Amino acid sequence: MKKNILIILTIILFSASIFAQNTPAMKVYGLPIDSLRIMVKQHPKYFDHLKNKWLKAPEKMKEDELMLLYYGSAFMKNYKPVQEDKAIEKIAQTMAEFDFEKALKEGQQLVNVYPLNSRLYMLLGYTFKKIGQKKKAEYYYKKYADLIRIPLYSGSGKNYDQAFIVRNISDEYLILNQKDLELVLQEVRYKNQKPFDVLGVKPKSKNNKRMSVLPKEKLYFNIYLPFFIGQHKTYKMLQAEAKRKYKIKEK
Repeated sequence: MKKNILIILTIILFSASIFAQNTPAMKVYGLPIDSLRIMVKQHPKYFDHLKNKWLKAPEKMKEDELMLLYYGSAFMKNYKPVQEDKAIEKIAQTMAEFDFEKALKEGQQLVNVYPLNSRLYMLLGYTFKKIGQKKKAEYYYKKYADLIRIPLYSGSGKNYDQAFIVRNISDEYLILNQKDLELVLQEVRYKNQKPFDVLGVKPKSKNNKRMSVLPKEKLYFNIYLPFFIGQHKTYKMLQAEAKRKYKIKEK
């Protein structure tokens, strides 16, 4: 990532130290997650600017700006990874039914709702390709490639300390696809109060032979953002809905 991130850090470093004792120490591309949280809270218009730039003029988006937006989006109001992945899965199901026109209509509407979902851009690129619109397919495939690079190069995935840091679970499987790997087993583990998905993987098979032994290769994914930040927001949303539905008043 470009060095001008360090300039941004100098502005927020003092504020970040205030929160350092309250949350697990965690960095992405050398940037403390707590600092990013503060940036989003103190400069929401800047992140709205980045989002609009990504939607309307992605060719002008710098890589460090996209990194800030990808991870910073986890602290924006509309970050709901569970609902996000469910919505994108509906698009995938529509495509599986060969209703590409409907998939495109719904998918392009979701771009404005979930602009940082890598899988959505991949699906749109594939759908435009299937109906013969090459230029639009290339446009969305490029956005997918640019976006998935952010978590892909956030670590090596070899251990907890070098885990890939993702903003939603679906990016885990996209990273496996980028590496020509397939999932064999999956488990959630904790280290230093942070959650990780640990995936047992193997090279993509060219046949359907059953495995005789479990694979030794594992990839580690830091899921702090979707697991803690995302689920907490989902819980608060469901709690608020229940209060409205059942007319529960705060004492």
